[in-house]
Amino acid sequence: MYVGVGGAVYWGPDVFIQWARPPLRVWITLLTLSVPAIVALCWLALSKREPHRRHPTGLPLFMLLGIWALAPLGAAIGTVPTGGEFLQAGQLREFLMMWLAFPMTTTIMTTYSGSLGGVGLATLFLIVVSIVGGLRQRSNRRLQPAARSSG
Repeated sequence: MYVGVGGAVYWGPDVFIQWARPPLRVWITLLTLSVPAIVALCWLALSKREPHRRHPTGLPLFMLLGIWALAPLGAAIGTVPTGGEFLQAGQLREFLMMWLAFPMTTTIMTTYSGSLGGVGLATLFLIVVSIVGGLRQRSNRRLQPAARSSG
């Protein structure tokens, strides 16, 4: 579920921005800062709700997997208005073959589409919150037995 959420929350706004085609400075700012901010807000909303709160490391990492795994498709859809031909009938087989190598092609496709900075910021954010969530969960587990024995 979190894989789909991560992919949809990142690539939905990204594709919308690509298709809206705002002026260059606005476009790059939206792709680099606004889309990762939307991902952060989604993570924050999910991380405060049950049952998602019980997965402080898994939630952000699976969201990240969704962003990276769906990046070639999201970038390909986003580049259609500017002449991207990745999804043309004659190119579809090659695109699907390329998509199978998604960790590598994520970097290539997001560079091509202009989304690399945003993917980088979202990646950094989700890794940091996963580490912090794991450390907090670990410290809470250590404190719980001590609280039970003193009560």
